[in-house]
Amino acid sequence: MTVNPYFRRNKKGEQSLIESLTTEAIKIHGHEMVYIPREKVTEDLILGEEVSEFLDANRIEMYLENAEGFEGDSEMSRFGLDVKDTAVFIVSRKRFMDVMGHHPEIQKNGRPREGDIIFFDYPYSMMEIKFVKHDNPFYPGGDRYSFKLSCEAFKYSNEKIDTGESELDAVMNIASDYLVGITLGSGSGTYTLGEEVYAGTTADKHAYGRVNDYTVPVVGSKSARVNMQEGTFEVGDILVGLVSGASYAIAGIYETTIRANHQDQQDNESLELEQRRDNIFDFTENDPFSEGEY
Repeated sequence: MTVNPYFRRNKKGEQSLIESLTTEAIKIHGHEMVYIPREKVTEDLILGEEVSEFLDANRIEMYLENAEGFEGDSEMSRFGLDVKDTAVFIVSRKRFMDVMGHHPEIQKNGRPREGDIIFFDYPYSMMEIKFVKHDNPFYPGGDRYSFKLSCEAFKYSNEKIDTGESELDAVMNIASDYLVGITLGSGSGTYTLGEEVYAGTTADKHAYGRVNDYTVPVVGSKSARVNMQEGTFEVGDILVGLVSGASYAIAGIYETTIRANHQDQQDNESLELEQRRDNIFDFTENDPFSEGEY
């Protein structure tokens, strides 16, 4: 016999030992992550894009394969500096199913799904799963004990994020899009942080976003910061809170560039706002190449 007869392949006792050691190693050397499954709500049949929401958050330990930090590179694209943080996380197969087995789609597939989100609370990073490798290491003892998750930095695209994890939701409310400052006029009620606000009617919203900050001064006008998700709020619109029912006329609008420090696109957006305000590009010349001959 060419192999050791005392350690047999496909023996349940050996497989249970390897599985326990794998789980324990990840618990010792790993980090606490938050796994957030993606829920598909609707699909845009014209553009072929999904409209998703994230409503569930589950804490589980994972091991970051590169202990030195995130990988990836950055490059200049037509849209500015594009920073592509990547990471590989390893999670115990048994622990993952224990924590996420209640989710119908995950229970059916028996593994993590591409498109789901991993929230790393230090340094506050959202990573989207791009590929799930389920056979590395390659069947030690005749079975699989872990999943290897190849991830990239999550790019927000108007998804609804309301997981009930206050810290996570607060980070995403700040990081999701432009924050627009709004001065409020006459009205009544009190907005709640994170709630959806809109202008128009509930059936026909021409603009909506989520309350990021709400200030009620002792003297002076009320103000709010809203992260825009769709449309444009205008002076004279009535800003209505979907949950609180608060309703105020919009007396003024100012743009702000306050963003989470970890957002890689913030410099590009600051430049865009500066261009809008100061007209960096000069478009007064109709024909800058002909020296006025045409």
